[in-house]
Amino acid sequence: MVSPNMNQEKACVLVRVWEQIKAFPKVLMKKVLCICRLSKEIAQDDPRKVIHSLKVGLAISLVSLFYYYQPLYENFGLSAMWAVMTVVVVFEYTVGEFT
Repeated sequence: MVSPNMNQEKACVLVRVWEQIKAFPKVLMKKVLCICRLSKEIAQDDPRKVIHSLKVGLAISLVSLFYYYQPLYENFGLSAMWAVMTVVVVFEYTVGEFT
């Protein structure tokens, strides 16, 4: 037989879970806005970092496409994919700059 306290504890847990589910969109929006503010501050301090991060994101996306597209991947091999990934990740935003 289930005691009344057990039912009350289960109900309490369900209420807390439901409140967290309802609050999730607000929490997510706060985090997104925080990331946007931080990105804006970084872009104002040094726009080269933002431009570089976009270039790195594009390069990694293209390498990932090569990796997942099997016929092309078979021609290049695993070592070529890791070489490109390493070069993209190791580069700093100041590499290749004309100052």
